[in-house]
Amino acid sequence: MDNFDSIKSLWDKGANADQPKTIVLGKNSQSAKHKLKRQLMIGTVSLFATGIYIIALALLFDFGFKSWLTFAGMGLVTVICWAQAAFLFKNYKRIASIEESSLPAEHLKQWQEYYLLRKRQNQWNGPVYFLLLNLAMGLYFIEIFSGRNIYYILILLAVYFGWMAYAYFILGKKVLKKENDRLQAIMDELKGLEGQFKKLD
Repeated sequence: MDNFDSIKSLWDKGANADQPKTIVLGKNSQSAKHKLKRQLMIGTVSLFATGIYIIALALLFDFGFKSWLTFAGMGLVTVICWAQAAFLFKNYKRIASIEESSLPAEHLKQWQEYYLLRKRQNQWNGPVYFLLLNLAMGLYFIEIFSGRNIYYILILLAVYFGWMAYAYFILGKKVLKKENDRLQAIMDELKGLEGQFKKLD
């Protein structure tokens, strides 16, 4: 409420100057927006760096790989990482481009459109990324597992799939829930402020 009172006070002072009504996000919503942007930027940089690291491993170190499938797998992982990095960076730019100085209804509309976009993206991006990444790793594992003891292979596969399942079904869900909660918090505040602004008309 303090946030609205301060905005109302500024509006009352500038009303005679015929200034447009704008919404200033409260501290909690500003923090939520900052965390959304930071999460996307960290993901972008991490995935891009991972791609570079994999290329460096393939070109600068001799692990004795002989099969082209191994290098194809490493190359595919790199492409997937960079594609996902580009995807995250595009969403970062979408959030950064949201105009906080726009009129209340327009400001809220921009966040609602981004929220709906993320819901659509989450329906396909996670599963596609997960499937392609595991396909690439499958190509890489062909030579790695060649000639190995079956128990060694089973242990490695158990660890790998255990980690992938944890990352997808637990960590991934937590990340999406945090993102959803932050977007909801921003939109709820904007809806409240918009309604109170309308009462002043």
